[in-house]
Amino acid sequence: MEEQFVPLAAQGSGPAHSEADFARLYAQHQLLLTLFRVSAQLAAELGTRDLAPHAIRIIGSALPDIDIVGLWLYSRAERRLQLAAVHSGPEAPVFDPAVAAQLSLRLNEGVVGDVVATRQPVLLPDLVAYQRTLAALEPANAALIEPFAAQLPTSLRVVVLPLYLGDIPVGALELFDIGTGPIAAATDLPLLQAFADQLAVVFRNAQIYAEMSEQHRRLQAFDAVVTAITAASDMPQMLERVLSVTLYVVGAQGGAIALLRETTLQVEVNYQLPTELFGPGRVQGLAVPPVAEVLRSGQPQVELLADEHPWAMLRDGGVEAVALLPLLAGGTVVGVMLLALGGASSSRLDWPSLLAFGNQIGIAIANYQLYNASQRERRQLAGVIESIAEGVIICNRTGDLVLSNQAAELILGRELEPGITMAEFARLLAMRTLDGRLLAVDETPLGRSLHGDLYQNYEVIVTNRSGHDQVISCSGAPLVADNGALDGAVVVFRDMTAYKQHEALRDEFVAVAAHELRAPLAAIKGYTDLLVQRETQRPDATDRDRRGILMLSRQVEHLVRLVDNLLDVSRLDAGRLQLYLQPADLVALVESSIDRIRIGDNNHEFVFDGPPHLHIVCDQLRLQQVFTNLLSNAARYSPAGTRISVEVWTEAISDPHADQYMVVAVRDQGVGMMPDVQAKVFDRYYRANTVTAASGLGLGVYISREIVLRHGGQIWLESEPGVGTTFYVRLPAQATPSS
Repeated sequence: MEEQFVPLAAQGSGPAHSEADFARLYAQHQLLLTLFRVSAQLAAELGTRDLAPHAIRIIGSALPDIDIVGLWLYSRAERRLQLAAVHSGPEAPVFDPAVAAQLSLRLNEGVVGDVVATRQPVLLPDLVAYQRTLAALEPANAALIEPFAAQLPTSLRVVVLPLYLGDIPVGALELFDIGTGPIAAATDLPLLQAFADQLAVVFRNAQIYAEMSEQHRRLQAFDAVVTAITAASDMPQMLERVLSVTLYVVGAQGGAIALLRETTLQVEVNYQLPTELFGPGRVQGLAVPPVAEVLRSGQPQVELLADEHPWAMLRDGGVEAVALLPLLAGGTVVGVMLLALGGASSSRLDWPSLLAFGNQIGIAIANYQLYNASQRERRQLAGVIESIAEGVIICNRTGDLVLSNQAAELILGRELEPGITMAEFARLLAMRTLDGRLLAVDETPLGRSLHGDLYQNYEVIVTNRSGHDQVISCSGAPLVADNGALDGAVVVFRDMTAYKQHEALRDEFVAVAAHELRAPLAAIKGYTDLLVQRETQRPDATDRDRRGILMLSRQVEHLVRLVDNLLDVSRLDAGRLQLYLQPADLVALVESSIDRIRIGDNNHEFVFDGPPHLHIVCDQLRLQQVFTNLLSNAARYSPAGTRISVEVWTEAISDPHADQYMVVAVRDQGVGMMPDVQAKVFDRYYRANTVTAASGLGLGVYISREIVLRHGGQIWLESEPGVGTTFYVRLPAQATPSS
């Protein structure tokens, strides 16, 4: 007896199922198995190129009742649905791929947009229902679909399924049945939606895989550009390599790189582009508005080549467009890369990667330009330094020698290798003070400059390679960076050995001459004083005779002062200038000096301002010599009829145990001094070169300074050209002799 299949519902309570119900269940079972097989097959196709058309072909082949399959994918960047692929069976109308590429739906636009927005599948039972959905489309999209819809039969049934992965929209799947197959029944929707969910996983994974592959490709391309930059030995080689890499990555047919030279864009490298337009050094081919706009805005552009375009000759080689990529360094355009593109490559440009290339290349170009500029400046600096007759040495912030000129090596008689430390430099030259004491590193010229000292004429003794001592005079300064930090030091020096030898011979001669002249001058002065005394007492002496004798006496006194000054200099050099300290009245010393000058000067007004008395311990004769020198200089360099004022005061002190200081100021209304003269006025034998300069040896101010310093005091001046000069002498109340 044949065994019969009895549904479970028929064995118990409940309504009985017909054979049609069992047939429908069997069909759904078969559909479910088919959909699972398709899902498994699609999951294995993750890395397949052009997955969308490949997937819908598999779906169309696996589901014979489906005549047309359409796949819509959602673009998160554009927030629209794009028709990614359409597959038609043998008997079904064909959807034009060119038209499909133009379709783009908003969410809630048409039945596909509604399905994705609501996440609910839809079954359209006939052609009328499908055509009704076209009315909800934007006119442009409706015009694209209507020719296809006109070919569909009235027996049409359409299922639209949303593709979601969790809450992430992936797209939609459209299934067209132009017959009466069971796949289009409403009861099939849950099974189809389950399949759509699996399909969403496949395509979302494919999107992630594609994004990762694209990111990997970008990183590889970026690494290739960076490698091309770092491996180049100079900028021309770097430009050639990065252009070659970029052309390969983009798939361009040719290209060029032009750099901005001041205000002119000039081609530097060219590959496979006409040299009459883009040859190295050319500028004419770049004089088009799009290039100017890229330079102005820093934004890339794609220039389509029409027949009348200045670059239309590129079309002969299959070029349809030229991409203009700005090369940026810190937001500034330093150049432009031109990429000649065919039809396919112009639509597949990866602008994020290209912009990253442009930034990296632009920074590399700017770095090369800065390096070349710094090298030019370094060569110019080296040329300037080599042309200086004095020796020049420069060290970095740690004291290591970085630069020196040939004059420095000639003066020192040694080769100065860069990198030698400051301590090694001082030890190599055995640097000493003029009295023979070895200098500590911080006391050397470089050491002082690195500590921020700005100095001139710092004299030290060094030993050259032959073992002979040399005296060098150094001037130095710190090198300060833009942020104010110490960046190094520079020292300029000259050989003073011969000068010192000549100076010693001169001083020796002067000392001998002064000693030899002192005795006869003393006799002449004695007889002159006797003549003055007799002439003033002679009753019949005329005014003319007295004036002549007095003039003779003053000239003899002047010669005696000159010789005395020379003798004082020789005593200073020999360390034999002694001070005889005793209590004195500073005010009386100043007033007596004024009276002494006033006697022989009727052309100036002398004014004194100070207290009646100020007690001081000093060498009275030597201080009178100081004040007399300052007053005579003031009279010598001041026009007749002007005032010479002398002021004396005591400095206020808050500490009763501190030393008391007194100040004497000698102020004139003379010609004044320029800053360069002020710096030399205390030098030995220096005389200001002015129209009012009188006779003298230039020793008075020098000796005055030495006397004041040996009293433990200070002397300085303030002067303004055309206004006058003030000399200040600051003395302690209790002088302590200082060597």
